[in-house]
Amino acid sequence: MDPKKMWRIALPLLAFVTTVGCAAIQAGGQTAQAGGPMGGRVMAMSKYPFDETVSRLKQAIEGQNMMVVLVADHQMMFSMVGMQTRGMLGIEFFHPRYGKTIVENDAAAGIEIPLRLVVMEGDMGTMLSYYKPSYVFGKYPKLKALGGELDVVLNKIEAAVAK
Repeated sequence: MDPKKMWRIALPLLAFVTTVGCAAIQAGGQTAQAGGPMGGRVMAMSKYPFDETVSRLKQAIEGQNMMVVLVADHQMMFSMVGMQTRGMLGIEFFHPRYGKTIVENDAAAGIEIPLRLVVMEGDMGTMLSYYKPSYVFGKYPKLKALGGELDVVLNKIEAAVAK
């Protein structure tokens, strides 16, 4: 299969799965917690509208000396398959200093980077979702401390918009 065609199919599917999971949690009023059914997933409501949430998150990421590596417009990707959604973006971010630690301690964990979060606009407002780094890196014994360190960074980023 042509790689471009594969990505045209895979990316909207990934966005769809993320959206359905977030919508189910949003509708049920549940909060995802490490070790719970969502396995380390954090869901937080923003106190700001979608565009302002995205802007504040990018500023908060940079304020934590991280770099925004990629912004994926899930809303646009859905429109490519005839599906209309509200605002939905994936933001990937990281810093090479953490990558260095990962490669030096367990290069197999390189698949876990960059870190990512999704911002979605819904009936109840704007929500962000991400996996706690301690959960993501917890399966790599030499990287548990790094996961905890990055949890603190993500908590600060989330605090920039959370209710």
